[in-house]
Amino acid sequence: MTTKKTAKKASSKKIPVKKAETVAVSGGSPLSGKIARNKYFKVAQLRDQLDRLLLLRERISGEISSLSRDSLSPTDRDPSTSDQGTDTFDREFALKQLSSEQDVIFEIDSAIRRLEDGTYGICEISGDPINIERLQALPYVRYTITTQSDLEKGQNNFRRVGSTNRD
Repeated sequence: MTTKKTAKKASSKKIPVKKAETVAVSGGSPLSGKIARNKYFKVAQLRDQLDRLLLLRERISGEISSLSRDSLSPTDRDPSTSDQGTDTFDREFALKQLSSEQDVIFEIDSAIRRLEDGTYGICEISGDPINIERLQALPYVRYTITTQSDLEKGQNNFRRVGSTNRD
């Protein structure tokens, strides 16, 4: 009878659960999701943008895993020559989509880091605030519409190969 009492006491004891401090891991380093103050936006607007970014990141990550699982895994098809061209095309298309989705994840992680350091919503070139409407439509943008337009007209802005989110 004493074993039942001790078992009961042990099971009724509450163990504190540690709250996770990271919202995602990017390039091996954690994203905390803590929002730094920003002179152009209210904290509520920034929280809303963080929620948008995290939902978008989750959705894109799901698409990446689904695409990887469905398109890039070996199939049990008959390896006839007529299907090889189609399979090759499908794989190349899937790889291009994966690359594009990975770029979006990179941009989302970068935007979360900008939220953490207080530079979110500020154009990386001009230093002007980005319109909230633009951020709501595409929450990971880096530039104002004017700056983006100027970049697209002639200047190329390439991310260095091997660059990190903090570069």
